[in-house]
Amino acid sequence: MKQKLIFRFNQVKTSIVPDELPAISAVVVTYRPEGALLENLRRILSQVPTVIVVDNGSEGPSAQRVEAAGNLAGVQLIRNEANLGIATALNIAIRRALQIGSQWVATFDQDSAIPDHFFQDLLRAYNACPATEKVGMVAPGKWSTGAASPAQPPNREEPLFSFVRGAITSGSLIRAEVFEPVGFYDDALFIDYVDVDFCLRMQKHGFKVLNAAQVVLEHELGTKQTRNLLGYPLSFRIHAAWRYYYNIRNRLLLYRRYLTAFPRWVLRDAVWLVLELGRITCLETGRGPKLQAVFQGFRDGLCGKTGRHPDYPPTC
Repeated sequence: MKQKLIFRFNQVKTSIVPDELPAISAVVVTYRPEGALLENLRRILSQVPTVIVVDNGSEGPSAQRVEAAGNLAGVQLIRNEANLGIATALNIAIRRALQIGSQWVATFDQDSAIPDHFFQDLLRAYNACPATEKVGMVAPGKWSTGAASPAQPPNREEPLFSFVRGAITSGSLIRAEVFEPVGFYDDALFIDYVDVDFCLRMQKHGFKVLNAAQVVLEHELGTKQTRNLLGYPLSFRIHAAWRYYYNIRNRLLLYRRYLTAFPRWVLRDAVWLVLELGRITCLETGRGPKLQAVFQGFRDGLCGKTGRHPDYPPTC
């Protein structure tokens, strides 16, 4: 079913942005956001002039938060009537950013919070690279999870940058000219590993992912769970059961897609997959629904099935 898009652009009011930054637009995908959304957006708007928010069908109190976000100076709000997936939502926002002449596009999840001088520090690492024409993406080098895991002060003695195979979506700064040869995020993946796929595809086209080692992003990667293993506390991050479906399925799809070009990445990620399956089976709570989602992910990944699963995520 074709989805109706609702646009709201606040073009009269502007936010205060340092003059020395290039034309950067930030894009934020929302889906049932929590209360921190407005503060996270305000932090971004203090550093760039435009934030394009694409909401994936939020309802109830979360929809009210999205509406409030659309009233912030500098925010352009696009509302999808249903959850179209993070890849499609990102692509909608990126195309809008390119239409308004952005030189760089920064992508964020709704729960990410940036520190002061975030974009300046990313570009400082970029400008330190002697071959900037080969850099397609600049990503923060570290993540913290807020008060429970406060960010450590950056080590000024470590190199400003290094090159990495991939980076998560949130906090990544992408050169606008990358999208024409590389394309956009893969809509068929829906969620999970859409960032990995984009990074690998960029590298197939000759671009590099630059890791800004001294830049820290506050970002939540799942929910923290702690279990005792042989008398020692073991902490790890878990997700809702439906996320494991896309995680498993899309991994298998990418293994087939990039085995020839990046065999070491495929092997390394497959090892992590085995370890994560052991963690889900032995340590995580709610194992029944999670293992069912894992099985379905394996089945559909091996069959090459893409798109949104009719039951994932649940509508309620």
